[in-house]
Amino acid sequence: MKKIAISLLTLSVGIFSVAQDDQNMVENPGFEQIEGKIKREGAINVAIGWMSPTKAAADLYAGKIKGDLGTPQNFVGYEEPHGGQNYAGIRVFSYNDKEPRQYISTKLKLPLRKDATYCVKFYVNLAEGSKYASNNIGVNFSKKQYNIDENKSIMTTTEVMHKDNPVFNGYFGWEEICGTYVAEGGEKFLTIGNFFSNGETGNQRLKKVKDFTGTSVMSAYYYIDDISVVMLDDGEECDCQINEHKVKTEYIYEVSPVNPEGMKDDQIVKYTELYFGYGKSDFTKSDFEHLKNIETVMNANANYKLTINSHMDSDEADDEDCIGLDKTRAEEVKKHLVSKGIAADRIFVKTYGAEQPLDSSGSEIGQAKNRRITFVLGQ
Repeated sequence: MKKIAISLLTLSVGIFSVAQDDQNMVENPGFEQIEGKIKREGAINVAIGWMSPTKAAADLYAGKIKGDLGTPQNFVGYEEPHGGQNYAGIRVFSYNDKEPRQYISTKLKLPLRKDATYCVKFYVNLAEGSKYASNNIGVNFSKKQYNIDENKSIMTTTEVMHKDNPVFNGYFGWEEICGTYVAEGGEKFLTIGNFFSNGETGNQRLKKVKDFTGTSVMSAYYYIDDISVVMLDDGEECDCQINEHKVKTEYIYEVSPVNPEGMKDDQIVKYTELYFGYGKSDFTKSDFEHLKNIETVMNANANYKLTINSHMDSDEADDEDCIGLDKTRAEEVKKHLVSKGIAADRIFVKTYGAEQPLDSSGSEIGQAKNRRITFVLGQ
């Protein structure tokens, strides 16, 4: 009887998943269905239903391919797909427009209904080969397909963006862009990219990721996956992660490691910061670069003492599963430094819980900034 119950449960979950797919107005939302071969960059049209609306064709990456255009490893970075085996890739910003922007576009299954509200979602990840990060990544709906036979940016309205419109500078993990759109009626096409001018686009120049061995691209280049447009019933809400009361995000705020050349030791330590995912104490790949600066300073002078200041965000402070997390994070850092030859009696730990927030906005980005460790050098 138990086996039958489990089978029925599995069947019901499968039917529910199919029902969700049927509700999605986007065909081939994860680029899994392909027709033809991915032989070179700019092959987005190999994904059924997708195309690039400008001459600068977007890229397609597939799990069945090894090398430059595969997943999770490819010429511009490493990232597991958000779902399935494939994802797309686009440039959304480059300094002085030295490299043309890319866009991806598809025809919706049906035109959007006038005054109907739609929940719109997709996921982005900054490729490790990117020399820049930017904001202004969003969705445009249109009644006609853009078809520009030039390397030209599309300047038009952006219907859905992240509510905080941050500079997406985290290399590790997918970020959800989610919001609602009330249709004018008759919109048939969806396009994803940056529809703002360079002057209106926030950007950040990044230091090369140590583990990335390829050639960096002089742009903000993002992987894109799992696009959905679902019509909401009256009173139904769009279940964006950023709107959930309980924080479940894995968002990690990232800053580039400081370049110690010409800096005094106390400045190097002061400007070195580590950030964490919600409820997490494990390090990201870039954290080891930050910690290497601390190691160098501490090993150069045996008289130096180091204080590790550890902070939580306010949601973690209210979460029973996160009790003592600030201390755990600090002890993990201390343990790492001791493993690099720094005496434990030279390292001190201070924990502050959520008492000293760096950002009091309560936004996802703000909370990510609060989940941090800072350092103070003394003698």
